[in-house]
Amino acid sequence: RRSTSGYRSFDAFAKPIDGIRNKTTTGGIITLLATSVAAILFISQIFLYHQLDVQNSLVLAPSFPLNVVIPTESGFSTAIFAKGGRKHKRKANPNASPEMIASISTLAANRVEIFIKVTFPQLNCKTLDYSHNNAKFSTGQFTQQNGLAKFTKRRPTEHDFAKATNMPTAGLSKQKIDTDPASENACTIRGSITVPRIGGVISFFLSEQTFKETSKLLQTGTTLEDTDLQTGGHKVHHYIHDVTFGDHFPLATNPLRDVMIHLEHETGISLNQVSVNLVPTKYKRFARRNKDTYQISMSNYIVKPEVLVDTNPMQLPGLSIRYDFSPIAVHHVESRENFFVFLSSLIGIVGGVFVTVRLVSSVLVSSAQMMKKID
Repeated sequence: RRSTSGYRSFDAFAKPIDGIRNKTTTGGIITLLATSVAAILFISQIFLYHQLDVQNSLVLAPSFPLNVVIPTESGFSTAIFAKGGRKHKRKANPNASPEMIASISTLAANRVEIFIKVTFPQLNCKTLDYSHNNAKFSTGQFTQQNGLAKFTKRRPTEHDFAKATNMPTAGLSKQKIDTDPASENACTIRGSITVPRIGGVISFFLSEQTFKETSKLLQTGTTLEDTDLQTGGHKVHHYIHDVTFGDHFPLATNPLRDVMIHLEHETGISLNQVSVNLVPTKYKRFARRNKDTYQISMSNYIVKPEVLVDTNPMQLPGLSIRYDFSPIAVHHVESRENFFVFLSSLIGIVGGVFVTVRLVSSVLVSSAQMMKKID
């Protein structure tokens, strides 16, 4: 007992004897006040912890030599572009060198899938053609270069045709093909294509043969209605349901979604020239992996038919989307305060409230007692 009794002088937690410590009304009020303040600070600290800290930074986007990104005849086949995001294990050349295999891997990691859905409410699918970088579907070059990546042309659904004609869509089916005679000469084109991360042009236009026939008929004085009957339609007004490049950045709006393009020219023959700038954006959410997305900035202008005829080579009326990739990338990072820092701060705040209130109350009580002695 003698060896341990010396430690009593260091005891900071002296135990009061029952009956000696008195509970007062003032002490109860102070305790309730301290508890209320501690509870408010506790809740506010938890609220602040759940707030995300967002940091945006600009960096140079990664770049690769063109002889790696663009396939050539001396390298590997252009058909690798057509895999549509699927893993392609077959080698383009059985005697491929390690450098060529590395190039194929680099190419596979630097592709972007473009999804497009557009409705032409006054244009028959038979007269609609499309191309990518001047490789037309009608000539077979598009399929040759893109393989499995393709678009489908069909009569629009009830919902799609109503949107394209600015009609109410309530209660209309998104799957059922529209049987209204008005949609007989209408066409919805939908599909995706996988391209390398370099600029390009993808177009949907009136076929060259139909455009020439329409021009001749209009020059001879044939009415617009009779021209449509003979050619299957030529007006290229269109409704852009969706155009997406890769994964769209979820915190930004897509200017190429649900857009109606009504060409002002009386013949309905014009070219909607759309310029798209893609900003690579690395999106990092709290406790999740990085995700490569894209933000879109867009501008467009209408090319009139008299200008189309004078161009060399001749441009065709319809929709042309010219896209390019920004050399500057955005890093968007969402984070929270470290949990242990939050926990220590929480304990310090709650404990500090009671200590502070106790010190203040002790000072006030001592001051009151001194004033009584002076009096």
